[in-house]
Amino acid sequence: MTTRMTRVQLHKQSQNIKMTDLRKGIAITGAVAAGTGFTAVVGAGTTAHADTVKAPAPEQVQTVKAQDQKLDDDINQAQSDVDNAQKNADQTQNAANDAKQTADDSQKHADQANQAQDDLNDAKADEQAAQDKANSATDDAINQAQNDVNDQKAQNDQANQDVEDAQNDVNHAQDNVNDAKSNVNQAQNDANQADDAASKAQDDVNDAQADLDKGNHAQADLDQAQDDLNHAQDNESKAQNGANQADQAENDAAQKANDAKQHADDAAKAQNDAQHKADAANKAQADAQKALDDAKSHQGNPNQVHMTQDYIDALKAFTNSYYGAPDYQTLLDNLAKAAKKNYEATGYVPVDGNTQIKINSQADLDKYLNELNQYAQQLINGIRDQLGTKDVEISKGSEELSRRLADAYTNNNWDGLTSGHDIQTNVEVAEGMGLDGGSAQDLATGYFTSNMHGDWNFTLDDFMKALYNSVIEWMFNDESSEWRHTVSVGGLDALDADYTEYIGTGFWKFNPEGDYNGIPNTDDMFRLDTMLNLTYDYMIPENSEFDTTPIKSDVPSQSTIDQLENDLKTKQADANAANQALATAKANHAKAQAALNAANAALNAAKANQAKAHANLTQAQAAVKDAKAAVVAAQHALDEANANHVAKQKALDDAKAKLADAKANQAQKHAVLNDAKAKLAKANKVLADAQAKLAAAQAVLAAGQQALADKEAKLADLKNADKALADAKAAVEAAQKAYDDAKTAADKAQAQADADEATYERLQAIADKAAKALADAKARLTQLEHQRDINDAIDDVDNGSKDNHDGNANHNGSNSSNGTNSSDTSNTWDDPTVSNNSAITNGSSAVVTPAMVAARAMSNRSRSQMVKASTLPQTGETNNEGSIIGLALLSLLSLFGLAKTSRRRMH
Repeated sequence: MTTRMTRVQLHKQSQNIKMTDLRKGIAITGAVAAGTGFTAVVGAGTTAHADTVKAPAPEQVQTVKAQDQKLDDDINQAQSDVDNAQKNADQTQNAANDAKQTADDSQKHADQANQAQDDLNDAKADEQAAQDKANSATDDAINQAQNDVNDQKAQNDQANQDVEDAQNDVNHAQDNVNDAKSNVNQAQNDANQADDAASKAQDDVNDAQADLDKGNHAQADLDQAQDDLNHAQDNESKAQNGANQADQAENDAAQKANDAKQHADDAAKAQNDAQHKADAANKAQADAQKALDDAKSHQGNPNQVHMTQDYIDALKAFTNSYYGAPDYQTLLDNLAKAAKKNYEATGYVPVDGNTQIKINSQADLDKYLNELNQYAQQLINGIRDQLGTKDVEISKGSEELSRRLADAYTNNNWDGLTSGHDIQTNVEVAEGMGLDGGSAQDLATGYFTSNMHGDWNFTLDDFMKALYNSVIEWMFNDESSEWRHTVSVGGLDALDADYTEYIGTGFWKFNPEGDYNGIPNTDDMFRLDTMLNLTYDYMIPENSEFDTTPIKSDVPSQSTIDQLENDLKTKQADANAANQALATAKANHAKAQAALNAANAALNAAKANQAKAHANLTQAQAAVKDAKAAVVAAQHALDEANANHVAKQKALDDAKAKLADAKANQAQKHAVLNDAKAKLAKANKVLADAQAKLAAAQAVLAAGQQALADKEAKLADLKNADKALADAKAAVEAAQKAYDDAKTAADKAQAQADADEATYERLQAIADKAAKALADAKARLTQLEHQRDINDAIDDVDNGSKDNHDGNANHNGSNSSNGTNSSDTSNTWDDPTVSNNSAITNGSSAVVTPAMVAARAMSNRSRSQMVKASTLPQTGETNNEGSIIGLALLSLLSLFGLAKTSRRRMH
């Protein structure tokens, strides 16, 4: 906590104090400060303002000198007391320390009996354990332990084999990782070169643009190009040396690898053959899987018609019969039952992409008629593939015929639900296209209805669903028509079995009159119905406008999908067999391959280093080539700096064209690099899995080895149980005797330890008193030394004040000539002519201030102590004499006050 005294407060406390009082006050307050633990600082460079005190009279000086002599005597006596106290403290503490060591040694001897007791207890426990083992060491137990050892050895043999197999897998995976890394390195080098080429091309564009913009940069460009060439040639030389060293290292590694390979060739050939076969089988499997996936991805609408074998058998049996046959009704009933069961298992699932395609008009529908015809063809041919009948085709003529029929039905406002087929219209439209008679036709109604305002608001999926439901109805719900639609769709009519059928679908609008199924009708409300038209090739004369050119579909049939699935199963079986054969070959090749793997690893590392070195060389050579070209270009640019604008523009265009080519090549190289990195990541994953399996196998082996050691130890314990029991009994007897002897010795040692501890406590108390006496003597000596320092400082200041007084008197006398009797009301606090904390009183005697004493006392100390005193001491710091002196002076000021006086100028 700090406080601040104002000038007014200082003035109220002002008074004159004599030199003797000052010295006594400093001594008193210094002693008080030393006792309080508080420190204050009067540092160098601090300007302290104080009022004046008069110098002492001559008789007072004599008294002070006598007091100084007594102070010196007291200091000498205090120093002697300190020396004697230090000697006594050292002797008494050494005696106490020796007694403590003796007591500790005696206690250690007393504690030795406890260790003997622990040893005896351990020996008895060991004896009991040995007795238990001896009791359990029967012939049966020994035989069982031997069997356990044998079984564990067998398990360890299998674990060893598992570790070898896992190690082989790790080695193969490591080879794949090494190859992948090599590919990544090569791809990285290619990408780096492409990046460099693209970067250079960009630089060329920038240079051409700069040349076009400013011709005065040509010389600077040439200088830079020459510097780049020098740097590139230096890099080329370093890269060549690196490549030469890498070549030599690769040759050495290759020779070692060839030597190792010679010993592994026979075993490797069998594995390589198996590997090739497995690779071929796996590739065939992958190709079959890809073919199946591709076919399924092009299958289009996944909603297909799947028939049970019961239904297929019942349908074929019915179509092979005839009306009036003895089993006709039975076959008809069987077909109805099978159809019903098959019908209940069907259901259309919306296709997301198709549900987003809106059909809001006839024009919208016309855009997707070909896709709808292909879906109908896919449904029908999928059915016929299951039945083994001939597929149908789509042609431009069949699509056109269906379009015309749908338009005619719409124009006639034909209600197929109540009127069935419009035979007359069918014939007229067919003959209008030059056909012989109307086409075969299947109708389905009731799947589309607009709202009462005639808005379409349909999707492509609605029309595909209508086709699907129509086919389902024709195939599984046609009992009322005696399955005639089923026979037509399935191609089961024997009379038409050998002819080509062209199909087309159509949708026509029917506008009912009045309310429709309880819905209020307007003139615009309509229903869309579905038709399937089948035209046989014998109905198409040569001069007909019916175009029979087939419209090929990229949608695979269900039979194609089934065939691809069967092929995949075959390829999977072949691949499994080949992979099993490869596993056997790898097991036979593992031992020979181990040595080769190490050599190949070293060779691969050398090759990688060689490839990197040569890539660096190639890059450096390319850089030199580019740098040379840049120099030539820069020289040419300098020569042509003043060429016409047309020539410079053409150079810029050419550079941009090359930049485009370089960027295209850069993108291709980075694509290859990304693919190589992806393959490397996959290979690393396989390697990590193999390493994990190896670690697991090694853990199993380690556990088995530990178990074997434990079982062998158990067997040995059983066989040696009798001897171990005898040894344990002997150890108990020896431990008992040792304990008895130790107990006797410990009792004697404990008594001695108790006596030694009492001696130590008595001597330590004496040492503590001696230490206290030493501390008191040192404190007394320090106090006296501080008093002497203050007295010396006052004497020095007093002598200096006398010298200054003569000069000041002369100076003041010179002012008497001005004849002015003015009274100056300013005080020495504010007078800038007063320095070093001194002032002149009204009288003629010299003055001394507390600040002058403090400054002189500080100067009597060493320079290092003054520097230290310029900052506040840390809490607990005691060795700060300047702080104590400062505190003494501050205390003096607070006790007696400083008088604020006015100084009368001399006339």
